[in-house]
Amino acid sequence: MPMMEFYSHPDIKLEDHLREVGESARETIASKVLNEIDVGILSDIAYLVGISHDFGKFTTYFQDYLQGRRGEDGLTHHGLISALFAFEMVSRYIKNKDLGSHNIYRILPLISYFVVKHHHGGLDDIEKDLNAKSLMDEFLNIKEQLVDMRGNESHIEDIYTRLFKNQKMDSFDFFACVSKYGLEIESPDGLKKVIKPIRKVLYEFKKGDGEVIYFLLTQLLFSTLIDADKKHAGKVEHIQRRAVPKDIVDEYKNRDEFKQKNISRINRIRDEIYEAVIKKIDQIDLNQGIFSITAPTGTGKTLTSLSAALKLRRRIEESFGYKPRIIYSLPFTSIIDQNFEVFDDVLKSTISDFEENESSYIIKHHYQADIKYRVKGKEKPIEESLALIETWDSEIVVTTFIQLFYSIIGYKNRLLKKFHNMVNSIIILDEVQNIPVKYWDLVGSILSAMAKYFRCRIILLTATKPLIFEKNECTELVKNHEWYFKQGELNRVCLSIKKEDKTLVDFFHQLDGSEWAKDSYMFVFNTIRSSSKFYNLIGENKTVSEESIALGGSDIKTGMSQITKNGRDYELYYLSADVVPKTRRERIGIIKKRLDEGERMIIITTQLIEAGVDIDVDVVYRDFAPLDSIIQVAGRCNRNKRLEMDPGEVHIINLVDENNKNKPFAEYIYGPVLLSTVNELFKNRQDINESDFLELINSYFEKTKDNSHKDTKIMKAIYELYYYEKSDKIDTDKKIPISAFKLIEEQPDVDVFIELDDDAKRIWQEYKKIREEKDPFKRKKEFLKIKKDFYDYVISVPEKFKNQVGFDEKTGIGRITKKEIDQGIGYDPETGFKRGTAGSGTLIF
Repeated sequence: MPMMEFYSHPDIKLEDHLREVGESARETIASKVLNEIDVGILSDIAYLVGISHDFGKFTTYFQDYLQGRRGEDGLTHHGLISALFAFEMVSRYIKNKDLGSHNIYRILPLISYFVVKHHHGGLDDIEKDLNAKSLMDEFLNIKEQLVDMRGNESHIEDIYTRLFKNQKMDSFDFFACVSKYGLEIESPDGLKKVIKPIRKVLYEFKKGDGEVIYFLLTQLLFSTLIDADKKHAGKVEHIQRRAVPKDIVDEYKNRDEFKQKNISRINRIRDEIYEAVIKKIDQIDLNQGIFSITAPTGTGKTLTSLSAALKLRRRIEESFGYKPRIIYSLPFTSIIDQNFEVFDDVLKSTISDFEENESSYIIKHHYQADIKYRVKGKEKPIEESLALIETWDSEIVVTTFIQLFYSIIGYKNRLLKKFHNMVNSIIILDEVQNIPVKYWDLVGSILSAMAKYFRCRIILLTATKPLIFEKNECTELVKNHEWYFKQGELNRVCLSIKKEDKTLVDFFHQLDGSEWAKDSYMFVFNTIRSSSKFYNLIGENKTVSEESIALGGSDIKTGMSQITKNGRDYELYYLSADVVPKTRRERIGIIKKRLDEGERMIIITTQLIEAGVDIDVDVVYRDFAPLDSIIQVAGRCNRNKRLEMDPGEVHIINLVDENNKNKPFAEYIYGPVLLSTVNELFKNRQDINESDFLELINSYFEKTKDNSHKDTKIMKAIYELYYYEKSDKIDTDKKIPISAFKLIEEQPDVDVFIELDDDAKRIWQEYKKIREEKDPFKRKKEFLKIKKDFYDYVISVPEKFKNQVGFDEKTGIGRITKKEIDQGIGYDPETGFKRGTAGSGTLIF
């Protein structure tokens, strides 16, 4: 009888797949430098996990399923039996190495079982995974699968003998390890005997004091396994690491083109801060893990942080022999493009082969980003590009807090597969104060542990440093940073506190009767409803300017109109999340350009303008908000110290909703603790100069941290490896899983495609065609090709409007058609979604 061939995938032999996955996982961990964990031992275990993860595919049941001769059923499932085999192999390894007395190593067989069992999905609950009652249905198939494997016992043993020999490991009788699973396990008592050795390790794990290291090791082993598995199955090319010169930012800053663009009056201060940070980076102890660059807004922290990270990376490489990836993370997708373009420009202007290998040097990753990976002068196919981008295979990654923190404190397979590339990395957190206060202790603990065990370096980049870390944990890189806040030369703005409540109409009339003497104004509101109402009030007599027509017309491209105040003409712009992303980007670009050209301007916006958007106006009116939001928006006023004599004006106002018993609009968005803390700080103050900001913000964060609820339950879930539970089963009074970690509280919103222009109409037709594809894999592949362009026209609206936007339950998206927009229904090209008057959005698939 001919020897049976085993396959892991239709065109990949199982032995080859196990070897490649094991070796890739092993090499990934062997390349790391870790503390308190022997890399050699951990890389051996990663290899054992890799060669065991698809052990269950050695059944004829799975092979028949792979060839289309059998449907999917319990006998074709391979997660549980592979997990049992992984536990046995790693247990034997730990025993042979005499590591059983070591607290960390003796838990690794349990972690290996856990990650293999879930390698086709997300991580779950390690205790539930070993509950006899919940496992009963899964275990009923194990005996039959083992009986089936016995028919090919010698062939399977030969394969594993080769796998062990190639790695210079001792072979052992494979079936002897799993023979006990031949027990009568149809009864709960039989099953308990089978899982007793694993539950014994679970008991040892649970009786510990709770340590983050087990969580981090689970994330690491899971990440290395699923990354190696997916990349080998998808035939994804290994990307060569790249050298990035440490001095490229210095060269970039010395170029005439850069100097001509940066002629601000505060350039001297920017250069001083830059030099101070670079000098400090050359002096720091490389065993330190947490740093901060604390400086006022607009003082060049973005370029400074990149240069510091590159110089730190070179020092680490020279001392320890590895190149840390640089991960630059921001809170909002709306500001990623701007910072990415700065970094991209630096690399492009200084690295000779950058154009050919752009993606191996730098990538941008968020849900709206383009899925294109370019290397060796060619763009990778869409699936391969996605695999490389999602695992952060690049030297510099520009991404969001969502991508970063959900990959650190997360449970989903797709997000965790990049975790191993965070180990040993330099992580720059820009505007870190946007992390909810209740998670400060949680995030601080995890990042500290990653610095301690995985030798990550964390750099906080902020003008308002929150108390995420203890003072003695964090090394400040800006020498005498307090001086830059307090000295008069940088006293660019003054907060003017208006304590009386105002309705929008009252506020408008108050303004309309005052002098409009400045050239540029920005009004920042807490809600889309209040911002759009004010825009309609102030723009009641607006006209379309000639410049707007030349730039494409206010109806689509710019949203620019013209109004006259006290005989002075102003361009008028509106920004909010109700405007499609494509239009928002275009407007921000035009606003910056027109401001630089000296045009008079009025900008009406929501808080999306606060962080990272590099615009500079004379006067800001900001609805009442938490102090860090106020300070951030103040950073858009007189940012480059254009106003020589008087500081820029930032007016803080209290706007109330006259349609809801004069409820403050701030209370629709922010929690009472934050608002009451600001009220307390502002109690006896009317004007606050920028020189007082640092003292004020330090008091604010101290009071906020003391008064806020701290989320300790997720930290407990991390200690217990309790990753996921369906939301309808969570008893929040008892315990919650890691999956409850939410940087942004999820709202009951629906996505709506806005068919704004001819490009949107074409994209929608492509989307319809893709939806008709019956093969889910082909459908996903084709959608990935248009994903960026598609989401350029997608907004999220409250669920209560779903019946007004042609919402389709099958696809989970609504639509407002171009015909409806042209008729004034559903969407206004200037102010965006028309709340309460949306279109029918008939969907055709």
